Amino acid sequence: MQKPTSPPEIGDVDRSGGILATSVLALALVITFIALRFATRIWLVKRLGWDDWCIVFAGLGHMVGMGLISVQIGAGFGRPAYYLTEQQLQVFMKYSYGEWLQTFATLTFTKISICLLLLRITITKSFIRPLYAAIFVLAVSNIVLSLAWILQCRPHLDKAWNTKMPGKCFSKGQLERIIISQAIISIISDFFLSAFPILILRKVQINFRSKVGLCLLMGLGVITGSLSLVRTILNYQNVTNDPTWLSVPNWYWRTWEVLFGVVAACIPTLRPLYKWLLQEYTRLTHSGQEQGRTKSDKRWLSFRQHFTASTKEQENGEREASTPDILLPLQQFSDIARPEKVRQKEVHSSPKSSLHVHGDLGISSRPEYLKRWDSEAQINGADGVREIEDRI
Repeated sequence: MQKPTSPPEIGDVDRSGGILATSVLALALVITFIALRFATRIWLVKRLGWDDWCIVFAGLGHMVGMGLISVQIGAGFGRPAYYLTEQQLQVFMKYSYGEWLQTFATLTFTKISICLLLLRITITKSFIRPLYAAIFVLAVSNIVLSLAWILQCRPHLDKAWNTKMPGKCFSKGQLERIIISQAIISIISDFFLSAFPILILRKVQINFRSKVGLCLLMGLGVITGSLSLVRTILNYQNVTNDPTWLSVPNWYWRTWEVLFGVVAACIPTLRPLYKWLLQEYTRLTHSGQEQGRTKSDKRWLSFRQHFTASTKEQENGEREASTPDILLPLQQFSDIARPEKVRQKEVHSSPKSSLHVHGDLGISSRPEYLKRWDSEAQINGADGVREIEDRI
């Protein structure tokens, strides 16, 4: 990469402090939301799935990315390239090469995690197949684009950051097309996965307010898609002669895109934690009110309860003493009259009073189409919102 030959008008300005603070804040939020998700899964829901492990891989990728950013800051990221040495530029380009690969992988794992989360509440083939297709497209596109980025220089890969090495590399336009291709796939998948909960929940029998709330919780990917759209518009900043300075705004949008992607994947799974905290707050508030009563109030309440209980016992005793023997109803009399074996046989042979629809998809004795119908009946029934919360 050729250094700029003339100094910028702004001079030797350093924006590395803001980059470092943003990196630490984003990393802390990612770790916090993933930790809360796993705490909810392990101690409240008591169930882990592949969507949880995918978001862990995304979090690990983000941690690696923040480590690479810290090295880039030490090499001059946030300062104009004119004031950096050739060695600093080489170190920056080397770790920027790896940081883009991390971004591709982290965004892919995040979106696959959201797809697997949606598969928890999806029951019809018309919804299941598009989600599996989305997972396939995301995985294949990430592999292809990552390989294209890795093999941008031949025969020596390190020519991507060391211009003194012999060989040939992609042009700036080709590198820009790789980044734009990844961004387009990211934008389409974000808006597609954000709209998917609306299609799934449209038949659930819950009030409009609850339905909108669930759709908003599971459709936070709209924010990620919007951030990716802005990042795509500013993509020209990545392929320039002054990447340590001009690419800083694009890096900010890219970091917030990764952060909000992880947050959007974790927030729907925190609903059981929210309900548990609300119940605990209500219980503690109620117990605090009980403890705030004076001793005289407690004594008066105890006296009233004791007096009421003794009065009821006295009235019940008088009623039993004055009431003659009551004839049993005809049904009870007939039950007594029939032998014990006959009554047991009738009980075992009588039909159930109500139809119970099993929603356990793990019952191996039932055919697959019956399992799907049972699950669909359970979600579309009166307790559909509770069933969806249990599956999330």
